[in-house]
Amino acid sequence: MSVTLRIGAKRTMTGTTTTDAEEEKQRKDEECGAIEHKDKFNPAAYLDSFYKTASEDTAMQIVLFFLPGILYRLPQKVRSVLDLGAGPTVYLPIALRDRAENIYTSDYAPANREALISWIENRSEFDWNNVCSWIANIEASMKTGPQMQEDTRKLMRAVLDVNVHETPVVQKVVWSEKDETQTQIPEKFQVVSTVFCLEYSCETLDAYFRAVRSACSLIEDGGFLIQGGVLDATTYNFGGKTFRCHRLKQAHIVESLKANNMSTTAEQGYKFITHDDIFLLISKKLASAT
Repeated sequence: MSVTLRIGAKRTMTGTTTTDAEEEKQRKDEECGAIEHKDKFNPAAYLDSFYKTASEDTAMQIVLFFLPGILYRLPQKVRSVLDLGAGPTVYLPIALRDRAENIYTSDYAPANREALISWIENRSEFDWNNVCSWIANIEASMKTGPQMQEDTRKLMRAVLDVNVHETPVVQKVVWSEKDETQTQIPEKFQVVSTVFCLEYSCETLDAYFRAVRSACSLIEDGGFLIQGGVLDATTYNFGGKTFRCHRLKQAHIVESLKANNMSTTAEQGYKFITHDDIFLLISKKLASAT
């Protein structure tokens, strides 16, 4: 069965063009700019469209299939992880649960931050067990979805309000396992992960470069960036809305990493994986010149 990738209007995952019916639907969607994620993003519609059943969404399959190979390149124990621009999703913290000691998650949209908090507090209406089963199968883990999620919740330290187009990137703490006034957020993290975020936060190349610079500014020397997204997409749609985004090229990725002292060769610890325009990469923050 052909599965349509709902990120980007120009093609399906099988390489064929979209159908007339799909194009007509997209024309009827409300068109939104990238900045409108803050007020117009619907977490429930997004999760139902892309994450309800991992095995039915090709983009999700690709990300989850290749993610263990990316995570394998991290140290066995990671002191601190920031999931930057997580949206309402928690699959990255779940996948990192056996390596990370402290996990922070974040997003730009208030509705997404509330979705993250509701999951941490175990009151989310969305069922992540299908995604957990997919991750467990790839890991060859015997743990159940509820066990995997509970293990991850114990590692969650804070939910942050972030904006990759402003300084500071971390605007404030909106949830913490401790009193928010006493919460100390690291200035830099050993790992920053950001998937389906940076190119979707903007619509121009200059803005994309700014977003990457913001993400890399949060990584300590010798730390790692895990980045994923879609090449050549101009929009993505769900829940009756179409959001515009920057049309990302692989050359943009490499240029932006080099500009921020991140590795871009295998010898330096760089790995880039792509399949059907979905990409995942890991890049190491090089030591600052003295």
